[in-house]
This record gives sequence, C-alpha cells and structure tokens, in this order.
Amino acid sequence: MKLMRLTKCINVFMLIILLGSGCKPSHQQDNKELSSMRKLPLHKKEATHQFFGETEVTPLQINEALFHSVADWKDDETVLYVTNNAQGSEVHTYNIFTGETTQFYKSEFPILQVEANEEQTMFLIHTSPSNYEAELVIVNDEADMLYSTRVESFELNFIWNHTKTDQLFISSFKEDWTYDTYVLNVLDKKIVKNQINQPFIQWLNDHQVTYLKWDQEEPSLTAPLYVYNMEKKSESLHVENVVANTNFSKMISTIELFNSDGDAKVAFYDSNNLKKISEMSTRLVSLYSDWSVPYLDMDEKNGIFYMLEVNEAKTAFSLVSFSTLTEEKKVLLNSIENLPIKLSPSGEYVLYGARLEQLIDVNKVTMKELITFN
Repeated sequence: MKLMRLTKCINVFMLIILLGSGCKPSHQQDNKELSSMRKLPLHKKEATHQFFGETEVTPLQINEALFHSVADWKDDETVLYVTNNAQGSEVHTYNIFTGETTQFYKSEFPILQVEANEEQTMFLIHTSPSNYEAELVIVNDEADMLYSTRVESFELNFIWNHTKTDQLFISSFKEDWTYDTYVLNVLDKKIVKNQINQPFIQWLNDHQVTYLKWDQEEPSLTAPLYVYNMEKKSESLHVENVVANTNFSKMISTIELFNSDGDAKVAFYDSNNLKKISEMSTRLVSLYSDWSVPYLDMDEKNGIFYMLEVNEAKTAFSLVSFSTLTEEKKVLLNSIENLPIKLSPSGEYVLYGARLEQLIDVNKVTMKELITFN
C-alpha cells in the first residue's frame, strides 16, 4: 500500500511541476568528464521588424532530430533550450525578438532538466552520467560553474527556494522508490541530507516548507496540507481536502476539493501569516482513481494567476487568468490541452506545450509556434 501511495504522489507531482522540476529517468552513458563552455555565437538572424512600436516574435528554426525542449526563461526576452547529438547535450540561449542564439553550456552527458532560480541568477542543470546517478551543476547567468555534485538517483526531483534563492530541496529516488532528501546551498557549496521524511515539498521561506500528508495506509483523493518548521522540527495543519499545492514567493496556492463531482476552488494564502487572500472557483476532471491536476503559474508582480481549467463538459481545457487583487476571472484561450506552462519574468509571455515549444502573448491573447522544424 505504501508503494501505491508513493507511486500516486509521484504521478501527481509530475503533473504539477513544469518540465524542469518533475521526476525524469536517467539514461545509461559512459562516465566522462563534464565540460562547460562560455557563450559562443552559433548564428544570428536578422533583427525582427517593428510594427507600430511592437516587437515581433521570431520562431526558432531547428532540426527536429536535435531538439529536446525549451527548458526555461533566462530573462524577459531569452529562453534556454536543449539539444542532443552524438557527442552529448547542449543548452543554448535564444532571444525571441532578435533571433540571436548562442551556446550556453555543453555536456558529454544527457541533459535532462534546466531550471532557473527565482531571480534568474542561477541555473541548475541536471545531467545523467549513468542510469543510477544524477549530476547537479549550478551555473550563473554567464554559464560560470558555481557548484556541482552527484547523487545516487534513478529518478530525481528538485525545487528552488523562492526566498533564499541559492537553496534547493532535492529528492533522489532509487529504482525501488525508496528515496533520500537533501538541501543544497550553492553559495555555501554544500549538500546535506534532510530530516524531512517527505519527497515532495514546497518552500514557504528559508526555514519552513509545506507538503501534502497522504495517508500511507488508506488511498484517498485529497490530503491535509501541513507546514513544517525545519528549525523547530515541528509541523502544523494548514488546511484539509487539498488535491495540489504550489507555493510562490509571496503566496501559497492550493486546489481544494468540495465533492466527488470535481467541484473545487483554488485558494490563495499569504506566505507570511497564512491568511487567505482570495479564492477562485474551478472544477477538476477525474483521472481513473485520481484527479487530473491542472498546470498553473503565477505572475506575482501583477497578482495574476494562470491555470489550465477543464471546461464544463470536461472534454477540453482553457487557459484562464485570475486576479488575486480584484478576483476577476478571464478565459484567454479555449479548447487547448492541459500541458505545461511557464511564465516569463515580466509576465507578458507564457511558454506552453509538452516541450514548451509554443508561446502565448497574454496581452494580445495569441499563441504561436516558438519552435519550427526544418
């Protein structure tokens, strides 16, 4: 039963986290030295045209056999994308307006994930030297290596701290789904085993985390959300009947279920005092014995929450926005799939898709291909 519950937790968490944060299997490779490279120009397209003071987004044309995925935003105008070839993997930058692309990082091992911290000042690159080992390399925005370490791992999950932005929580799973958890501090250049016996957490601040405490003996569709203080080594109940929890730097979001029909709400709580700020009514669609957890993200600068919400017929999803300040809810795009989204730091654009290969302009409410294949 414990194995069933852990497997369920892993599946739910993989739906919540964007490509960069979910658990991904490693791939067997020969052990070789890891090498990083400073930015080297590959090619540069002509600058995009200006229309009535607006900048046109230029899609990146690339060989589909080489393309792995768009990984994350580097800054407001630049994304990081991963390519694979016979010699290994590379991370490149791509300016979505000028079309300029440069090599950011190179590894002889497969690169599985790349994810920026809250400030886009550090980037964690997860490579796979072997099927049972993960290498974590943290670089700055110039691709200078700040810290690297290896952990035993068949599946790996990590999450950056929103408030102490050089800190990560890491869960390393073995093939039998037993796991170890670590806290990695980049500036201190150390990684230590953690006392929290929970594989999936959300940072609240530099000494508190939240997690869903699933019943290990009795399968259930919801779980209570707890706050754990790592300094005091104590936990406290925050709210019951939670399906999913995602924390941001200033607020907590929870998806809370009302009934078995899927009626639910997204509630927002202040990270400092845990008081409710606002809530948005929503609905969930069942996925066999679980709920299909919608992908979501938050523009905290403007207080705008974005989520893929299932329609009333529960046959397709819509991208909706919700203001936590005015509680106004808008439907932006209809009839799309529940696929990962990742907001730009400015909140003006959203990466969307299984490989984050599409781009949504939230002001114009338009979607176009960011990646095209030649």
